[in-house]
Amino acid sequence: MRGHVAVKSHHEIACEVGAALTSSLALEEVLGSVARRIAEALDVWECDIYEYYPDSETIVATTAWAREMTQEDHDWIGTAWSLADRPSYHRVLLEGATDESYADTEGADALDRQLMEEWGELATMSVPLVFEERVIGCFTLIEKRHVRHFTTDDKELVRLLSIPAAVAVNNARLYRREEDQARHLASLLDSSRTLTSAVVLEDILNVVCREAASALETAEAVIYEYVAEREVFVFRAIYQTEPSEEAQVQIGAEYDVDKRPGDREMLHSGAIVEDRVSDPSLDHHVRETMAEWGEKTCLNVPMLFEGSPVGELILIESERERHFSPDEMELARALGEQAAVAIVHARFYHEQEEQNRRLLALLETSRSLAESLDVDAVLHDTCAAISELFAAPDEGVSVRLSGELEDDEADEDELRRTAVEDRRPAQESGADGVRLVAPLTAGDEVEGCVEVAVAGRGPFAAEDVEMVQILASQATAALANARLYRTVQEQAITDGLTGLYNHRYFYERLAQEFARAQRYGLPLSLLMLDIDDFKVFNDRYGHPVGDLVLAEVGRLLATQLRRDVDVAARYGGEEFAVILPNTAREGAEVVGDRIVREIAALDGLLAVDGVTASRDPAPPSRRGEGARTVGERIRRVVEAAPVAGVGAVGVTVSVGVAAHPGTADPDELVREADKALYLAKRMGKNRVEVFGD
Repeated sequence: MRGHVAVKSHHEIACEVGAALTSSLALEEVLGSVARRIAEALDVWECDIYEYYPDSETIVATTAWAREMTQEDHDWIGTAWSLADRPSYHRVLLEGATDESYADTEGADALDRQLMEEWGELATMSVPLVFEERVIGCFTLIEKRHVRHFTTDDKELVRLLSIPAAVAVNNARLYRREEDQARHLASLLDSSRTLTSAVVLEDILNVVCREAASALETAEAVIYEYVAEREVFVFRAIYQTEPSEEAQVQIGAEYDVDKRPGDREMLHSGAIVEDRVSDPSLDHHVRETMAEWGEKTCLNVPMLFEGSPVGELILIESERERHFSPDEMELARALGEQAAVAIVHARFYHEQEEQNRRLLALLETSRSLAESLDVDAVLHDTCAAISELFAAPDEGVSVRLSGELEDDEADEDELRRTAVEDRRPAQESGADGVRLVAPLTAGDEVEGCVEVAVAGRGPFAAEDVEMVQILASQATAALANARLYRTVQEQAITDGLTGLYNHRYFYERLAQEFARAQRYGLPLSLLMLDIDDFKVFNDRYGHPVGDLVLAEVGRLLATQLRRDVDVAARYGGEEFAVILPNTAREGAEVVGDRIVREIAALDGLLAVDGVTASRDPAPPSRRGEGARTVGERIRRVVEAAPVAGVGAVGVTVSVGVAAHPGTADPDELVREADKALYLAKRMGKNRVEVFGD
């Protein structure tokens, strides 16, 4: 009868435990009630319920009830362990056997004894929870008041109680899965809405982080973007339940992938990795980093787009170690995929925006180049446009014209030679950066090349190379226009026969130099020159020979003047004019004497068919008699120089000099120089006369 009462009592207790399954809709309350009723039925100090995940061989502390629950007991709930760290549970979870441990048992497992002493346990019994022939967890009875050896009757009761307890754990899993799926769907929906409503990458990634942390109930979520071209991770977004300024400062920071080999492997394998700080197999660098940041568990989720790595989503639990279920991992993967899509879309949007910016800049540059009629301006605008388009330093962009290429042939630049010979852009990249050369081609001719060098970046993309080539082509056309304009402009101000400036330009420059001389109180001199008896010579020997004389006199004038300072012009017919800025009357007279000497000493000015006159070196002349002496010598030299078919002839010039200060305006300066020239002619020609002497 006693045994019958005991069995009945066991069934009653089992029914009470079963009734607890329907006593509440809150899973924590249900499992807590089950643990309490089991502990009270066996009259033990504590009852703990564990869940077991065979896929990852992980044990998770699901709930606990004790006669006196401490804060340490509450913190312990939710902790996850690897089965390898708890060998005492091997028989329970792998074999489905009940396991007992007593503090007074000799030869007990050393680790079990150590843990019992650490937790103040004197007797424990672990019972597997089997549902549909699968071990899904266990509960452990703990006695801390005295050493208690569990009886056969106790074990039978425990066996009966394990049935509703297994149902409770399975129901908890199912209910949790449904809850998680609903929450997961809501998170995915919210993230999807964000993806379709926001265009700013930071906003999208911040929402993904927030939704991921909320759905998986973690303290933090972080997203890194993977930039394959530079092999770096970029810290893009973070969500924290307790925000810290230190973490926000990290946004935008870059990390070398080589320093995180585990992440590289994860990205390329596509596998989710769960890191727990207590895992003995965890890489020591990872463990140190987790310990430094106070992280207990990290779920590392690769972000892939069409199989290619885009970044990494990391879910961080800092309060306790935990195990992420397969469903949670799938949710994390789905959120990671959404973040990957956001990054790819943002990259595409940025690329399109950048392409539009470049196209607009290219259009503006095209207009600028088309309107520019100055060679230097074309070169400058081309370099400036390329520097802006590709964020290249000014010193890294240059345009080399064909003359410069010929000068640099000795450099044997292989990249430049390849671009010029192949008539298409060529580039080379290395650790220092990239260098691109695009030829300036006009038909079959290469007029130069554009060179772009940028440090710290990889090769130019095909569209970038095409953009540089377009600019090079536009620069080539603009250079041709500028050169044509310069030619036309020079023709408009240049005498076609002598190459000197013409009459109109002479007066423009004379007015400018006269105004400058007056403004700054500087001297200014003017020479008027005339070839003696040129009309008679021209009539006798013909215009072609006369044109040769005019051209040679013009050449001599140009060689005797200061470059970019003095101005020589053909005033008209056989008359020339020379403007001498910042030159006094005495200095101008010396220049005039020098011109007379050079023209009078001309060798073979009228040489025909290779016949050339010879002369002796003339000594330096003094002011006054020097011109007359030189004229006489020239007369004899020219007279002795035969010209085939025409006999011996001589060419001389007369020079008139005038100077400012002393004149009211440019016209008066010309009149005075002309008067001095007339005096030189009247006094015998082939001489220099100064107005006012």
